[in-house]
Amino acid sequence: MRPATVPALRILSDASLRHPALVGYLASRGIVPSVAAAFCREVRYEINGRAFFAVGFRNDAGGWELRSERFKGGSSPKHITTIGNRSDTVIAFEGFMDFLAYLSLKYPERLRIDAAVLNSVVNLPKAVPFISRHPVIRTFFDNDEAGRKATADLIRLCPRSEVIDQSSFTRT
Repeated sequence: MRPATVPALRILSDASLRHPALVGYLASRGIVPSVAAAFCREVRYEINGRAFFAVGFRNDAGGWELRSERFKGGSSPKHITTIGNRSDTVIAFEGFMDFLAYLSLKYPERLRIDAAVLNSVVNLPKAVPFISRHPVIRTFFDNDEAGRKATADLIRLCPRSEVIDQSSFTRT
């Protein structure tokens, strides 16, 4: 019998976002503190017995996307993050940093429409049931081949919705 494998990354705890290094990192990315506080947590995690901390963005399956100045990764399970506000419009993003940057520019006081963050374009199929319920879909995917393919896939998979490509507002 083989021993159980230990995950490389293990979540230790999460708390309100307070550490100056993380707050400064988000500020350097143009994220408004109130937006970060509404959607992110300070997550402590362990890799091979060493403890670290990062900005954490929770997904719908209980996993975390983790970011700091020195780390970009996540914990299992990998999944999408959806925010429902009973809106006819949904905004869709590849990653949570783009989502937070958009909110910091557009809705720093409060998000009033629905949102879907894929946390990776490979998760698009998981998002289609949520996204396809909306008559208007605004995609803010990266302006690259993967982002263009994800937008084209949504146009094909959501034929009753108007898909509006907003990639010109995102970085490549």
